[in-house]
Amino acid sequence: MKMLLDKQKLITERQQRAWSQTQLADVSGLSLRTIQRIEKNGKASLESVKALASVYSLNISDLRIVSSQELNQAINAQPMMEKFSFLSHSAKVLTTTVFILTTLVILFMLWTNIPPAWINELRDAVFSDQLSTSTLKVISSCLAIIFTLTIAISIGLLFDVIRDDGAYHYIKSIIKSGELSLSNFIANTQNLIVRCGNFLAKPLMISSIIILISATGVYLTMEDYQKNNLARFLNKF
Repeated sequence: MKMLLDKQKLITERQQRAWSQTQLADVSGLSLRTIQRIEKNGKASLESVKALASVYSLNISDLRIVSSQELNQAINAQPMMEKFSFLSHSAKVLTTTVFILTTLVILFMLWTNIPPAWINELRDAVFSDQLSTSTLKVISSCLAIIFTLTIAISIGLLFDVIRDDGAYHYIKSIIKSGELSLSNFIANTQNLIVRCGNFLAKPLMISSIIILISATGVYLTMEDYQKNNLARFLNKF
């Protein structure tokens, strides 16, 4: 198989050593005709490339030019990362449709004083019943929208699970790839702890110095009875 080499680099390497093509042929063990052909069209066999790389004390990759076809093959050979999508397009359409319909139904029932009364009961359990009527209606409407949105998203997620799509498919692919292995989780957790520690070190040090200086200043300005009270308080611990 012929390899494509950087012709200019080959010539530059030879000229830097003040070698003629004949001298290079003698040193490399290749024929003069082969040297001339390689420097002209940049194509060489693997054996010729190894010989030239050895003479110039280079790696084969230093002389070789990767063709666009080889580059595309290398890219295509690499496993493609799954693109994260919380919901697939079909699930988004289904979720939006369910959300619109259930929201309209629930709000209509709420505004016309038809059950579900549980929304108002939930509202009264969380918020004060001393609020104005308009505010209570707004709160009930918001709770109804949150409820219908949760139901709609749940249906969309279940739809994707059945079709093996969306977030379910992404998570399953990540698990299969081994990225969610216990060792990776432990390593990522350790890195997170280290980063958090490095981030908090300076703020904690500055805060400690400020607290120490402030506490010293406050203590020095205390009256004797205040110092005694403080001492009794600390003795409890």
